[in-house]
Amino acid sequence: MKPRLATRMLMGVGWLSGLSGAWTGVAWAEAGDHIRSGNLEIVPAVEFRAQRRSNVYLSEGESSDTDGNQVGLEEQSGTAIRVHPSVMLTVKGADNSLDVSFDYNMVKFFEEEHKNLDRYNDIEFGLVTRLLSSSPVGLKLNERYHVTGRETEAVQASSAYVTHTMNQTGGRLSIRPGSSLELDAGGLFTYDDYSISGETSSSGSPTLNSRIGYGPALDLKWNFFPRTAIIAGYEHSWFSWENNLVDTQGDGLTASEFGASLGVPDGSLWRTSIGLRGRLTEKLVLGLIGGYGQMDYDEDSVSGQGSEGNAKSQGYDRDLKGFPEGALGLIELGYSPVDSQTITLGYRKAFQDVYFTNFVDFHNVFFRYESLFADRLGAKINAGYRYEQYVGEVNRDDHVLSLGTDLAYHVTKWFDVGGGVQWRQRGSADGKHGDVEYDDTTVSMGLTFTY
Repeated sequence: MKPRLATRMLMGVGWLSGLSGAWTGVAWAEAGDHIRSGNLEIVPAVEFRAQRRSNVYLSEGESSDTDGNQVGLEEQSGTAIRVHPSVMLTVKGADNSLDVSFDYNMVKFFEEEHKNLDRYNDIEFGLVTRLLSSSPVGLKLNERYHVTGRETEAVQASSAYVTHTMNQTGGRLSIRPGSSLELDAGGLFTYDDYSISGETSSSGSPTLNSRIGYGPALDLKWNFFPRTAIIAGYEHSWFSWENNLVDTQGDGLTASEFGASLGVPDGSLWRTSIGLRGRLTEKLVLGLIGGYGQMDYDEDSVSGQGSEGNAKSQGYDRDLKGFPEGALGLIELGYSPVDSQTITLGYRKAFQDVYFTNFVDFHNVFFRYESLFADRLGAKINAGYRYEQYVGEVNRDDHVLSLGTDLAYHVTKWFDVGGGVQWRQRGSADGKHGDVEYDDTTVSMGLTFTY
């Protein structure tokens, strides 16, 4: 565990002892009732899930080019077991609260040829504390740390993943001039690291790139009705990359058409938004948010370094400005025909910085259905379409589609049996980047135990 994360976890223990009305001893309840003592609740759980995937390396599949040569990596199917223990801890005092969550995810493939897809280090840790929640001035602190991996076509490497390690630390001072108005002012520090197996890189280095970002943020919330609020926000951040030239020659990495390296400039972004969230009726919930932002890149952080010296010809001089690129929006409508069923429809327009090019501007349409029948059988259906426009030295448009369903039968209040099917596809919207395309279908079954 990183020292800085360990320190913050110890700080969290200190905050626990200072919460009003905290526990004096732990009471172990029956399975399914969680662990409770005073204002403390601990919810441990573990999930065991077997899954069969149709395309474990997310490859585009074999095909023939115009000369009849075979190109692309054939799709490989595989079977794995997933073990997912987790614990959630909540302490709520009269004026303070603390929420802590920890997840660990292990994946083990049965096939020997897929052992480079085994994962043993995926974790997620979250901490949120609110102090003096009913006072005119309060404090909010949050911490999030996770390690995840995305499959690549590096079939011969000891690890076929691009591993993303992320840490976010934030703090806000909450000012409440009245019971219905709250202003949060503070900032956020972020760290992102992208790494690969050392033998997949031509330089032999496992570090692909890393980024540091920081900046201020403001949030305003006005509860003008009991269950409806107007919300507004502003954030500004500056970010810098450790490597402004990214090696592209490793196995499973960016296509060779971009040369030996890619220019990834440092930059800054700002965005602001305003909108409404609330329950309009007993059955209808609406979220409606609009905004605007910009991303400015410093091409001088890359220029002058070998073949990447001409920013305009390479493409990494592109900023995100004007409409429609700078537009932000969220429309989300939730409808509950009965208490045990919820239908959600939504659309989101946003943008973000990317580790292999300047930025991605995307449109996302989504659908979710959740239900519980006879207090036993739970069902979830989700579908989504995302149109992504990558801009910079890598300049491409992608379609991303997903569709899935999950069923869970609640045998007891501490034991669930379930399964599902998930499908996802990435396609080249401009028809010029077939190397990023893939289809992957996952069929899974599992057991979940919750104390």
